[in-house]
Amino acid sequence: MSTVRVSVGTRKGAFVLTSDGKREKWDVSGPHFAGWEMYHLKGSPADPNRLYASQTSGWFGQIIQRSDDGGKTWFQPGT
Repeated sequence: MSTVRVSVGTRKGAFVLTSDGKREKWDVSGPHFAGWEMYHLKGSPADPNRLYASQTSGWFGQIIQRSDDGGKTWFQPGT
């Protein structure tokens, strides 16, 4: 059975929820980027474990982050 992933961006960070195809029990990961406003949280159609996050703060401005392991670790592409 396939894995179901829901990515949720909020004004206080990001959450990644995963479940099996039955959707009876969910594992919640997060908050990621606590205190940062999340503009977009998107999965890659080419790789189900790759996620992109677009966030902003008044101090640092807008930043793009990428995860290649389903949201366990994050990094800025190109750095």
